[in-house]
Amino acid sequence: MSDAAVDLSELYESAFSLGDEERLEVFMKGFELAKKRGDSSSESQFGAWIAFTYINTGNIDEALVLADEAVALDRETNNLTHLPQSLVVLASVYLVMGDWSKSEKLLDEASSASQGRDNFEHISNIHWTLGWLHFEKGDYVKAKQHQAIVYEASVEEGDQDGQIDQWYIWTHIELGELEKASNLIEYLHKFAIETDDKEYMANAYTLSGILSRSRKKWGEAIEYFEKSLKQHEAVNARRWNAYWFAKMVLCEYARVYLERNEEGDREKAQDLLDQALEILQKMGAEKDIEKILEKMTWLNP
Repeated sequence: MSDAAVDLSELYESAFSLGDEERLEVFMKGFELAKKRGDSSSESQFGAWIAFTYINTGNIDEALVLADEAVALDRETNNLTHLPQSLVVLASVYLVMGDWSKSEKLLDEASSASQGRDNFEHISNIHWTLGWLHFEKGDYVKAKQHQAIVYEASVEEGDQDGQIDQWYIWTHIELGELEKASNLIEYLHKFAIETDDKEYMANAYTLSGILSRSRKKWGEAIEYFEKSLKQHEAVNARRWNAYWFAKMVLCEYARVYLERNEEGDREKAQDLLDQALEILQKMGAEKDIEKILEKMTWLNP
């Protein structure tokens, strides 16, 4: 099919059934075609998704440029159909960079821009990111409030991703709501088996490890995290999901050894934190770097 015959809407929709690398290639193609055609709406849509992909891969500088351009385009053309989404992506970039104030301001703008529009995607993405923001701040009660909105809307819409969201489950664990977390993990695990989805399975192992750690079942936690590591390596998470891999897998696995604190555990925790630090330093994730360095002071008091 020639570029002139490509329908950008169809191209966009087709990307979500592809693997990480192929999806990015489709987004890049759509982005370039939209620019050639002067289609600012499609340009911002593809650009924002490329930016979000770059957040996951740790290319934060490039993500910032693209997300900023997408927001500027949507503001300039008053594209309220897409502006809330591009604002969420830009807010996510600043969230990773540790600029929580700027992130929150952008999310407030996204909420205002989405007012009066019954758009499930916008509502979910705004509240999901607000949940992430408050989780980072350590305010798990507020995080859960926003995540619950996403969960309930997802149940109503029949959207599975929102019903098995890892942040929502992790928040329940941090709040000590372990039975609820356990039920959600069981649902996630069952869904991962039914769909043969390796990323879902990797998340299920990670969350099971976090849950076991919170119950001080050290051997069980280590077993789950080892399965998680193996599964994440199988889906090349260090390449395509670097930020979350560093935070949820490496740092949380290190917590098992830090909290157990038996002979040899400090060295194991140090190795995991060193790996996470290397990933997060490359993307300038300042708040996450601070948290890791604080954990390292426990290793070398």
